[in-house]
Amino acid sequence: MADNRQFLRIGLQGADYLLPGTASFAIEKRENLEDGEPGALIAAWSVTPRGRWPAYSVDSDLDPYPRSAWQRAVFLQGQMQPLGLVADELQLLGRDEVRVERFRPLGPEPTPLGHLFNGAWVRPGRPPLLVFDPRALAEYLRRLGGA
Repeated sequence: MADNRQFLRIGLQGADYLLPGTASFAIEKRENLEDGEPGALIAAWSVTPRGRWPAYSVDSDLDPYPRSAWQRAVFLQGQMQPLGLVADELQLLGRDEVRVERFRPLGPEPTPLGHLFNGAWVRPGRPPLLVFDPRALAEYLRRLGGA
């Protein structure tokens, strides 16, 4: 589990996002996961004594996108079970490295739990990194699976 003062940078096909360490998450290497069906939205499964948890594949815009080129998965605690997101790259960043500004995105909320993002790390001369709302992201992943 992550230190709640850290952030996890999630790399998805050239786009980066942040997940706050206050979220309950676990990182798994690809070799520790069971592969999903080729071309399926569920890229992998984490098999534990407590159950089998899916890890979904999305593209850089967070749209469902089955792919096989990924390295690790991050599992979030969902309302019913942990749900995962496969990523090209994961990196823990200390709170002293990141300064997040809160904001409310425009447009309709994509989940009943709200918008996927609730902040951004704005850095001079670099694109901002959006910060996930962990509960909304878990709900978004759950809805991808149709659970």
